[in-house]
Amino acid sequence: MYGNMTSEMGSLAAAGILIVFTVLALIASVVAVFKRLDDRWQAAEVVKTAQATERPQTIDTTTLLLISAACATVVGGRFRVRRIRRLLSPRTKRTPWSAQGRLTLQGSHTMRPSKNHR
Repeated sequence: MYGNMTSEMGSLAAAGILIVFTVLALIASVVAVFKRLDDRWQAAEVVKTAQATERPQTIDTTTLLLISAACATVVGGRFRVRRIRRLLSPRTKRTPWSAQGRLTLQGSHTMRPSKNHR
């Protein structure tokens, strides 16, 4: 038994190797499918972004002024508004994962009262 390889041992080893390589090929094909889906998604995202930048400005000066005033009141100082964008459109499906991430991010931006405001 020690040193002698029987036909049963050889067939068992061959079956094991065949199973391992079959599973590896299956995993590789699943990864390739996911890569193709991700490439399609990224291409569609680029097209949507290009279409969004070509649209005319939809916010008027009064709304921009009101948003700036509200931000200045909350922050308590002077600043410059560089851009205003909607984070999620009303048609976008919100997931608990994205909601929790947004909550964590917004919770990390704490406002401290300024010294001259009590």
